[in-house]
Amino acid sequence: MRDLIVNADDFGRAPGVNRGILEAYEAGIVTSTTVMINFPDAAAGLEQALASAPDLGIGLHLNLTSGRPVLPAERVPSLVNDDGRFHHIQDWAAHMDAFEPDHIRAELVAQLDHFLSLAGRPPDHLDAHHHAIYLHPDALPVMLEFAHSYNLPIRDTQLSALDDSPDGALAELMSIVPGLSDLAAQKLVERLRHALDQGPAPHCPARLELGFYDKQATLGNLLVILTNLPEDRPTELMCHPGYVDEVLGASGYVHGREAEIGHLTHPATLECIRSEEIRLITFGDLARSAA
Repeated sequence: MRDLIVNADDFGRAPGVNRGILEAYEAGIVTSTTVMINFPDAAAGLEQALASAPDLGIGLHLNLTSGRPVLPAERVPSLVNDDGRFHHIQDWAAHMDAFEPDHIRAELVAQLDHFLSLAGRPPDHLDAHHHAIYLHPDALPVMLEFAHSYNLPIRDTQLSALDDSPDGALAELMSIVPGLSDLAAQKLVERLRHALDQGPAPHCPARLELGFYDKQATLGNLLVILTNLPEDRPTELMCHPGYVDEVLGASGYVHGREAEIGHLTHPATLECIRSEEIRLITFGDLARSAA
């Protein structure tokens, strides 16, 4: 028996995304989601999910790269552009060194507090939009503090690679943050190492599978992933189902979301789960089994 968490990112991003994720949960293999709590549609989506999908795992998608902050922009000016929106990950190379640590902490605390207020309970795990929180040495310790305070697992973005494979860590940073120079990436790795040394060790119970995204998000590729899950450790499969609507817009990862719904709910996928004897779980299930 192999354990699989199928986590749909970006809940709250738009009504169509909320609808697609809930459909992929009700009719497919999605077991978990993470909420972009700073978006206007997060509140209605959370209310619906809590009422209609009580077994859906719900985590917090900490976010410093998309939309507007939870706090007024004037409270966190170093994190936003002239329009009061977060700097997109594509622009981080030019701005991330200017982010004020106090602004980062205040906004992330506000996001967690907003989740607690809307959900009435803590999230069952933490991760980050564009993995950006893992990439900033003043943001990573805040996420680890949240995880420690609430006994929450976090997504495994291979933080161990900072020590085990520094060249791989550099390559990963430079692929996520376009325009980051070699020297800047090397300095960033050193600062991230230091940040990890100062705080509680991250608890990452599930290995992360990133191979179902964009051009790789095909039915065939999904079936290959499912038939090759490791047995020694649970796997988290990251996905992004959703329906295109006016709120989601036309930029970024858009039309691939609807294709993902079809693959995640396809009869062949459901049959593969059964025939491979894969147990679909949440991060909360892992926490309960460890208690």
